[in-house]
Amino acid sequence: MDTIEISQEEMAPRIARFADQESQSAHYADTIGIPREAYEIMAAKTLYLMMAPESQGGPMAQKPSIPGDPGASVIIARCPPGDKPLLHAHHYTIETFMCLTGRFRIRWGSQADHHIDLDPHDMMAIPPGVDRQFENISDEEALLLVIITGAGDEEFADISMPPDETSMIRERFGQSVIDAYNKVGVAFRNPDSTIDGPPVPAPIEITQSEMASRIARIADLEPLSASSGDSISVPREARELVAAKNLFLLMAPENQGGTMAHKPAITGPENISVLVAECPPGDKPLLHAHHHTVENFMCLTGEFRIRWGEGGHEHIDLKPFDMISVPPGVDRQFENISDTDARLLVVITGSSRDDYNDISMPPQVTELIRSRFGQDVIDAYGQRGVTFRNTR
Repeated sequence: MDTIEISQEEMAPRIARFADQESQSAHYADTIGIPREAYEIMAAKTLYLMMAPESQGGPMAQKPSIPGDPGASVIIARCPPGDKPLLHAHHYTIETFMCLTGRFRIRWGSQADHHIDLDPHDMMAIPPGVDRQFENISDEEALLLVIITGAGDEEFADISMPPDETSMIRERFGQSVIDAYNKVGVAFRNPDSTIDGPPVPAPIEITQSEMASRIARIADLEPLSASSGDSISVPREARELVAAKNLFLLMAPENQGGTMAHKPAITGPENISVLVAECPPGDKPLLHAHHHTVENFMCLTGEFRIRWGEGGHEHIDLKPFDMISVPPGVDRQFENISDTDARLLVVITGSSRDDYNDISMPPQVTELIRSRFGQDVIDAYGQRGVTFRNTR
């Protein structure tokens, strides 16, 4: 497999610095006439669009920091205590929440009568068609990561508001605001069962027990290096050297290929995997490339160095909630450059689960693995779709 080189200048548009973000509500007030107060009461006090396709529809697609591939958006909600958007549904996309700081309550159901609370780095994936709402239940400002995934850009204009919320918006802001939201694909369900805006399916209900399989508690997870040994016949030391000391698989497609497809906490859509790497100081996986998928890194705690290119000669450093999107075909590596243990979010996106058999190791890594662990380990990784590039 051939790799590509990308310069610092070419990588710059694929980096989002958290400190530089501007709220989505400001863009919508300027572009389509939705008052900032009306946007913030429907969405959240402050929403930062870290990554999304530039062509994507819906009410959260204005000027992404990183123009991403179709099918996924990454958003950070910055919420004062008690802040919560109105109850709403996404009818064709999956909305996944991860608590970044503080504590969040996720409610769901037509009356918001079910809920769970998320601690930092816990995650929950809400299926399409379910009314949902989040709330910062901390005493301080807190951050929530929102990942929205769908089959294509056209699915992202899929939000609807339940009747009570529709009536409140109409009374408080007038029909003109509802009409403006209709233009970006938001539907409003009326008490008489009519709909203002694009047609949407009826919402669905899901019980607390049905939702349980869509929740990942980071404290309850085993690292992949501890749980995947029997299935891939690779010593734990080799697995931790190739990947990271502790790599937790929060969400992945069912029967996904590749080396990171062992027992995800949440069985998710086909086009995304979500992992958390928990690294002691200096921990770093070996340099490697993904050839068909995009690997996105977000620093959760501490500070991480992301290297790329031949020999990892280029790099940037990420502080908490900074993000970088590494394109296919580029050798890359992360390292915890903090003085204490730190966590890195890894979000891998592709067209389908078949794209995930796409990892390759550069020649110097191939020689290291072969000399330290033998050809049997290389062969075992090969059975999981990993290619080892040899010196020509």
